Amino acid sequence: MKKVVTCSQMKLLDHGTIHNMHVPSLVLMERAALATAEEIRKYLEKKNGSGNLKKERILTVCGSGNNGGDGIAIARLLHLAGIRSEIYLAGNPDKMTEETRHQWDIAMSYQVPVMNNPVWDEYTVIVDALFGIGLSRDIEASYRDAIGRINESPAFVLSVDIPSGIDGNTGEKY
Repeated sequence: MKKVVTCSQMKLLDHGTIHNMHVPSLVLMERAALATAEEIRKYLEKKNGSGNLKKERILTVCGSGNNGGDGIAIARLLHLAGIRSEIYLAGNPDKMTEETRHQWDIAMSYQVPVMNNPVWDEYTVIVDALFGIGLSRDIEASYRDAIGRINESPAFVLSVDIPSGIDGNTGEKY
């Protein structure tokens, strides 16, 4: 039997790890990105065999909160592994959290490609890193558009934490 925690329980666990165990938020972000990038690599190798992954194209759709920071780190790790990976920042760059800004700066240092107007059906994998468990408001039009395009895409979609637009406690759509 698998145990599942609510959003508020997950926030408490993260808070405890950061403040009681003294693990910096950036370390948690990096570990989440490493695990997710590895799962994407495994999925691609299973889909294609362990051969050439060069035909794959991955779009990481990021918000400006910490979930977006996870996504930016995932895109960087895939890029550094030689997998064609691009970032689409749907969030406001002026509202990035400190951790997300840090991940953005690292990704830009490694020249991870940024797409401003992605052609959504060109991607084989889309990483949904718009919102995580912290979403507690209605979704604005630009984000709603991105979520709709993700959902309409023929790509395999992997969501960081939880699919964007879903209330993690109730399963209701925002």
